Amino acid sequence: ADGNLSPVIEKEILDTLLMDNQRAANIIRSLRSIFSDEGVNVSRVDFADLVTRVLDIAKPEIASKNIQIALRLEPNLLASVNSGEVQQVLLNLINNAVQALTASQVINKTLTIEGCTTSGGIQISVADNGNGIPRDAQSRLFELLSGSKTSGMGLGLWLCKHIVTRHGGSIRYEDNPGGGARFVFEFPHDSIHSKRV
Repeated sequence: ADGNLSPVIEKEILDTLLMDNQRAANIIRSLRSIFSDEGVNVSRVDFADLVTRVLDIAKPEIASKNIQIALRLEPNLLASVNSGEVQQVLLNLINNAVQALTASQVINKTLTIEGCTTSGGIQISVADNGNGIPRDAQSRLFELLSGSKTSGMGLGLWLCKHIVTRHGGSIRYEDNPGGGARFVFEFPHDSIHSKRV
């Protein structure tokens, strides 16, 4: 506020700005590739690391809303995916959960992220203990421009489905046991229609 920054704080701010700039560039590249006809550029990704990176982005917002994070991730959650694209899926689902919890009157607001290995690949879920989604809206969740929120363009969940399915995976909505919403997506151990990088 007074214009005096120590070299340590100055470096921290600059490093954060550079990371944010790189993240924005990666998002733009990912979005461009998503809508191209090219195959998906994939590499072997550890989802525990990916979740950690996404939470680093979202944690300031999560903390400001007094939301607790519960992580239940098995070790070695590996799949061949495009890291930038799947990061977008996670970030969108987490942001949706944060918005749902912010609008909820529940006392102990919790965001739960779980990951496990299945017979066909890996399964990741993002859940909140908010108000859930009305049953009449559930069948249209993944349709383009069908968002029920007052902000946004109705692209979020449609884009999540687009990314997941182009990796050969699937995504679905479930009522969270005990209340709230739960989104589950699965990827095969090796993506289809892809090229490795």
